Amino acid sequence: MGANSALIFGIIINVAILLVFFRFLMQLAMVTPYNPVVMSTVKATKIVDIFGRIFPTIAKGRVNLAALVLLVVLYLLKMYGMMYLQGIMPNGSVHLLILTFVTMIQDLIRFCRYLIFATIILSWVVMFTQSRSPYIEVIQELAEPLLAPFRKILPNMGMIDLSPILAFFALYIADRLMTEAASTLLMGL
Repeated sequence: MGANSALIFGIIINVAILLVFFRFLMQLAMVTPYNPVVMSTVKATKIVDIFGRIFPTIAKGRVNLAALVLLVVLYLLKMYGMMYLQGIMPNGSVHLLILTFVTMIQDLIRFCRYLIFATIILSWVVMFTQSRSPYIEVIQELAEPLLAPFRKILPNMGMIDLSPILAFFALYIADRLMTEAASTLLMGL
């Protein structure tokens, strides 16, 4: 198949994954449900509610299993579809599953890095403009569970927050470990 069909497929599946991923993370981070960004994300991902009839939420309503299952299905579709459109077939179903989970975890790590970086920039925007928008609030609420453990470790330094540096370092280590483990696993197949 052509490169254009792979590009179009990639864009469509990545938008769907991003929306479901946002919904999962917003519920996990317990972002304010009355925020307009959260409400529009919930409306755009009504299919999660359909899956929610089969898969319950756990951990006091924070972990939406329906969104998680839908994410795995979307990633499987993405991996298989991209491989098919590029003319590459996986070595087997185990290879496809491992590749899917590795890609999911690497995308999660990448998203967390972007989220921390956005939080840093938006904290400066809020400080200089003294204005807040629903988008800024969602990003800061999503990043707080990532930064809070590092804030507990570091001493209070007033206006200076070094927790993003430690979070970036921890994410870098997790990414390296994940890449090494994935390459070892995939070489063994």
